[in-house]
Amino acid sequence: MFVGIFVYAFIFLRLVYLQLFKGQYYKELAQRNYVRKRVIYPQRGDILDRRGEKLAYDTPRYILLLDHQKLQEEGNLREVLMNLEAIFGVKLDYEKIKRRKAIEPVFLTELKTQEEIDRFYNYSYKLPGVFINTVPTRNYPLGELCAHVVGYVSYPTERHYQQYVDRIGSQSLVGVYGLERAIDAELLGRVGAEEVMVNAVGRIIGDLGYKEPEKGITILTTIDSRIQKIAYEVFRESGHKAGAVLIMDTRTGEVLALLSYPSFDPNKIADLWSQYNSDKFRPLFNRATQGRYPPASVVKPALGIALLQKGVSPRDGVVCRGHFELGNRKFFCWNRAGHGWENLHGAIKDSCDVYFYHFGYYKLGPREMERVFRNFSYGEDIPFELPIAKGLIPTPEWKRSKTKEPWYGGDTVNMSIGQGYMKSTLFEQTLMMMAIANNGVIYRPILVREKRDAEGNTIWKAKRNVYKVVRAKPEHFAIVREALRDVVRAGTATSAFSKIVEIAGKTGTAQVSAHSAGRKNLSYHLRDHAWFVGFAPYRDPVFVIGVLVEHGGSGGAVAAPIARRILERIYMEGIHKELI
Repeated sequence: MFVGIFVYAFIFLRLVYLQLFKGQYYKELAQRNYVRKRVIYPQRGDILDRRGEKLAYDTPRYILLLDHQKLQEEGNLREVLMNLEAIFGVKLDYEKIKRRKAIEPVFLTELKTQEEIDRFYNYSYKLPGVFINTVPTRNYPLGELCAHVVGYVSYPTERHYQQYVDRIGSQSLVGVYGLERAIDAELLGRVGAEEVMVNAVGRIIGDLGYKEPEKGITILTTIDSRIQKIAYEVFRESGHKAGAVLIMDTRTGEVLALLSYPSFDPNKIADLWSQYNSDKFRPLFNRATQGRYPPASVVKPALGIALLQKGVSPRDGVVCRGHFELGNRKFFCWNRAGHGWENLHGAIKDSCDVYFYHFGYYKLGPREMERVFRNFSYGEDIPFELPIAKGLIPTPEWKRSKTKEPWYGGDTVNMSIGQGYMKSTLFEQTLMMMAIANNGVIYRPILVREKRDAEGNTIWKAKRNVYKVVRAKPEHFAIVREALRDVVRAGTATSAFSKIVEIAGKTGTAQVSAHSAGRKNLSYHLRDHAWFVGFAPYRDPVFVIGVLVEHGGSGGAVAAPIARRILERIYMEGIHKELI
């Protein structure tokens, strides 16, 4: 009982002392000092090319923030807002700020120069509740060159707060496009926090607690920034309005360059958003991964392998008189004069439509062609770090459900040259050519090569994985490869012939409209799409390249020379030696 009385008496006397004798002192101390929890923003993980060159990285940015809750408690919010307008030209609505319920401080402006920072400290006595915080800003040194690969960031939405909970703050940068979005959770890092005591004018006078921010994981991509730059410059110099280029390592599936043109500058995305959105050539659209176009004659090598598997001899052929008759309809070859006698080699070299009309209709049919195309990755969900659209392989069931019409023989004929309802992507076309170059092996395309922690230690490394295998005899692939070499030597792609590197490949001219056949001076949107897909060097392929020129015209005249110039520059600059 005595101990209990003593304890209660001590507590009572202590309360009397704090309330009566020290009350005024602590009241003044509370008014002069204020505890604030400040978010400390981490660095977002860097994005690098295969050689360690930076494609995206953070630099510090100094921003001015307003602690509106403190000012409301002290009753001097209106005065501080007037001083802010006079000193920094920042005008805020008093009533709106007064009604604000959020705990987060109010963003005022960015201090871009040392003079602006000095101005704040010189006038800080007039700006109680206003303070400086350091937040990261994202930089993209290659600008337009690598925009569709790297992407860009923005400030978080409600969805991001729900997804990342305590990992972000109001000034965090979250990925909304490209790799920035695809691997956002790893690049993001985690915000830290600092509890500080500040005086009446907002200066920090003491630390009460600290939680270290965590930097995001650094990503090493398979992109070679030099090859990416070459692809961009060559396409721009060609003068064409839109298209895409994809270059991969034939032996590993690593993506060395991925270009969609026209592009955008991720450093200026906020300022130029309206301009990019209203541009009729859609610079924000990734044609390399999302564009779907008729594959045209590029599919002929895949069908050539299928015909050899079905027992068609390399010596078997047809006489091309410029058209193929089916019932009362004529299906014309691109060469209306006809090619004469054509076997498989000549049909690929000259891109003879009549040969593939005949054997596609009489030997393969829609079911077999669908099987062949899927084996070569057409119409499939291709695994990749960025989302890839899926092409369309039409079938009798698909046509009946979509058009309420039966499948006609003409649909089979059109399908045999990659026209009609068929659609494909640049990735599908390029992976098909990889199979031809690799005796049927298609490697899974890779964009992320390595992941590193904040100390630079490698925590994950990509491995070469086989995605598909097209099972056919090696001699069948050899026959088709030899024909693809002659496409460049003496066929439809002589504009891709080079004395620097031996290129093999296939052209394609995808008809957009029935009005485009054989006509000139068409309006832009009615012109054919131009394709060239090939590999180099011929005898020991290292590069597989796909070029699409949207509404460019002839594949041989337009896309093939772009591929040649890109590959020649890679060899002239000696970049190929690092990949051997």
